[in-house]
Amino acid sequence: MISKGFVRCLAKISGDGYLNNKYIRYSNTCRELLEEFRKDITKEFGKIKFTEGIGNSGTPFIQIHGKTIINKFLEYQKDFRSKVIFIPRVIKNSSKSIQREYLRAFYDDEGCPSLRLFNKTKEWKRSISLTSNSIMLLKDVKKLLLNNFGIKSNKIIRTKKNSNYDRSFVLTITGKDNLTEFKDNIGFKHPNKIRRLNLILRSYEATSRNKEKFEKIRRELVIPFVK
Repeated sequence: MISKGFVRCLAKISGDGYLNNKYIRYSNTCRELLEEFRKDITKEFGKIKFTEGIGNSGTPFIQIHGKTIINKFLEYQKDFRSKVIFIPRVIKNSSKSIQREYLRAFYDDEGCPSLRLFNKTKEWKRSISLTSNSIMLLKDVKKLLLNNFGIKSNKIIRTKKNSNYDRSFVLTITGKDNLTEFKDNIGFKHPNKIRRLNLILRSYEATSRNKEKFEKIRRELVIPFVK
């Protein structure tokens, strides 16, 4: 039986992680996510040595070595290149609680809650987007969200339609009911993403007609958002 901790690690390696035949590396600017990865790996595989550092991009990382650990993850995902990842069948066939942990961990890495103000009409534009080079993974996510969590998402599209360099795709969730269901059933661990999602939902009561709440949301919106 697959565990929640292992599923979170699998999602992290597929997201901001990297796996080859020598090591596994997980990179993230969020301390909470790095520590969650460390704790989950330790719980799954016992006391092991972690290597920590800062990548060339300035992003902190945790790295582990060992064929046993590497091969265990390869049992579920033979290739971790971003364009070919997908949700393993064992997760699709598992309980909602297992699926929730995979989705939450992947959204923590690759998801982006967004609140924008359309200045011309003073209307809020709200969404949670999930970007990946793998259309297979986004199709899997879209199906799980709808069938198991009642969350409707929009059509998967190219992030930059005419780009010869950026070959990624994006899946977005919009609408108050869907965004609320996402918060209640999936959510984030990343503190900044939690804050931004809460801000999105609060914005439904902060229309331009309610000047006090509207301006409060506008002030909070300018606080830098860190992925």
